[in-house]
Amino acid sequence: MMAELKQINYESPVTKINVAVNKIPNFKADPNSSSNVVMPHHRCTIHLNCEDSKNIGEAYLKAQIDAYSKRPMIELIIPSSLDPTLAPPGHHVMLLFTQNTYADIVFDCIEDFASGFKDSVVGRDILSPPDLERVFSLTGGNIFHGAMSLDQLYMSRPMPAMCNYRSPVRGLYLCGSGAHPGGGVMGSPGRLAAMMVIKDRK
Repeated sequence: MMAELKQINYESPVTKINVAVNKIPNFKADPNSSSNVVMPHHRCTIHLNCEDSKNIGEAYLKAQIDAYSKRPMIELIIPSSLDPTLAPPGHHVMLLFTQNTYADIVFDCIEDFASGFKDSVVGRDILSPPDLERVFSLTGGNIFHGAMSLDQLYMSRPMPAMCNYRSPVRGLYLCGSGAHPGGGVMGSPGRLAAMMVIKDRK
């Protein structure tokens, strides 16, 4: 089992950029009102530069040669749109998950979708995979507790011997992103592990 554990790929392609802004982003696709009011699309996960497979393919090819895309794929979340206590009145915090550590390029891309974004930035904190490992104890800085690649999904997550949420330690179950169906804040691994606990206790 130790040999299998050592085969798990924890490499992380993700850099996290925390951003403080003094106004809600104004996306061209659905412009804000003049009063800086949070709109429904601000409360969703927003994906930028994913509008066609050509851009995604080019970004992938760049990553294969340790280069960066001028149009990186960006996942953008505005937690303060749902919880205003996270920022002072009228201000917001944004979380960006992207595949490179070049914040200025990422900010230029967001500016293309939301004019005035760069001027609204009042602070930023960039966390590369080594930073994520150091600060949050995420092995390899991987926010999904292991690569989300085909060889590490379904019956192979985290590995065949533990794909049923049971660990080798009796009564200890796997319920995080490293278990099936994997990463993201969806709660599915926890729910499925809880169902296994209930089944085992019957």
